[in-house]
Amino acid sequence: MPGASLINGVAGDLLSIEDRGLAYGDGLFETIAVHNGRAQLLDLHLQRLQQSCLRLAIHLDRAALSLEINDILKAAQPQGCDVLKIIITRQSGQRGYAYADGTSNRLLQLKPNATNSAVLQEQGVRLRFCTTPLAVNPQLAGMKHLCRLENVLARAEWHDEHIYEGLMLDTQGCVTEGVMSNIFLVKDGMLSTPHLDRCGVAGVMRECILSQLAPKLQLVVSVDRLLLEHIHNADELFICNSVIGIVPVTAVAAFNKTIGETTRLLQQAMHDALYV
Repeated sequence: MPGASLINGVAGDLLSIEDRGLAYGDGLFETIAVHNGRAQLLDLHLQRLQQSCLRLAIHLDRAALSLEINDILKAAQPQGCDVLKIIITRQSGQRGYAYADGTSNRLLQLKPNATNSAVLQEQGVRLRFCTTPLAVNPQLAGMKHLCRLENVLARAEWHDEHIYEGLMLDTQGCVTEGVMSNIFLVKDGMLSTPHLDRCGVAGVMRECILSQLAPKLQLVVSVDRLLLEHIHNADELFICNSVIGIVPVTAVAAFNKTIGETTRLLQQAMHDALYV
């Protein structure tokens, strides 16, 4: 597949074997949908990236990154969909786990989007529950860091092509997120999503729903500890991330779900915000 990649502003795809992102997962990443050459929800992505870099004490040259994003987007399809991935790693320094203060490496990659989001959004998807738990660690909660082995193990649990996504629980039994998405439920007209102060990724589309789309539609929304029974008893379920958008859930394990009005209203609000 054609694409483009930059490392610290220079075209290329080779990185030092001593890079701390490779050695320790010492870094962060963002996956951004690009529509007709425009990076969607870019401000929210960069805001999360900046905040996470501050939490990990990774220096980020925001000005240089912005210029590089503009440069690589010139290779985007003028009438089509792409995915921009940004990886920030702490540059190699002291030997071992200790690190020296300094700059970070900026890796940007642009590729055509192979996901048919429109079909997923219209038809919905089936989910399963994963047995791989998410470890509780408030120091890393919410960040999209490079240490994603829990998600790798969870995704390896199924090979059924009819199952699109798996839901992950934390070690205390609370539903936290999908392997690659966030989860929302609707019950009696109220919108709820899991609290992510202990583990999980605070997704950009999740934030867009909480701070922009739900208020616009005057939906009551809460962030709670959700259990399996909440998922089973929900009137509607949907998953979301920045690439697939808002996708209805038609079944979780043996429990069938209906694509409801609230999900469709949020999908329309998302479409109006991003594409119109």
